[in-house]
Amino acid sequence: MIDVSRTILPADDLLPDHVRDLQAQRDAAYDAWETFADEHRALLSDRWEETFEARDIVAAAEAVSAGKDPLKLKSELAAARDRRPRVIGAARELARAANAADRALVQAWKRSVASLAPVAAERLEAAAEAYADAYRAFIDARQSFGAATAFRRYVRVAQGAYTPDFTDMPQTPVRADGLAPNSPAGLQEIREVMQTFEGFDAVPPGDRRVTVQLPDGSQVELAYDQAVALVGSANNRVKWPDADQD
Repeated sequence: MIDVSRTILPADDLLPDHVRDLQAQRDAAYDAWETFADEHRALLSDRWEETFEARDIVAAAEAVSAGKDPLKLKSELAAARDRRPRVIGAARELARAANAADRALVQAWKRSVASLAPVAAERLEAAAEAYADAYRAFIDARQSFGAATAFRRYVRVAQGAYTPDFTDMPQTPVRADGLAPNSPAGLQEIREVMQTFEGFDAVPPGDRRVTVQLPDGSQVELAYDQAVALVGSANNRVKWPDADQD
């Protein structure tokens, strides 16, 4: 296949009028080449003889199956040999025209590109400011997320025997176990932290005191973990006096 260049330039609204005109001319020349190359792709292929020979073989087999003389068929391979030099010549000229148009476009653009320096500088300044604003917002959101993780842990701890002092200060996120996440800041950190809090409220703190009912009907107060072990034991004779308590 013949090589054709198509240099990609910035958006049209950034191009001077004369450069935009040259780009339109280049695109038209490139489209003409591409359309012709697609139409004659089999002939322009390095394996064109194998392709057309295979077509002749299939056509001959079908002719025999239909009771016809395969030697009376027109050979696609022979027709391809006849057409190929003209197709190659036309393709080369279309490619030459497209490449010449691309070179003219690039040369004109190189003479004009310096005029975009102020625009490029303004775009960089605006992007830097937007990035800084977004980063500050990210830091604020992450610290608010951290404060929310601390509050979630506080609510659970306060259900136990010890009630710590409450603070609601911005901070870095923590997992349900109080440790810092292993994942980097961002979506991975959020997913890791949130996964550690799954089912967090379903199991009260280990130091929480609860009441269970013994086999003789009496009730006793135990640590939650100990009560769960007894209620879940094989004899199943220790139970919760209130079904809502588990």
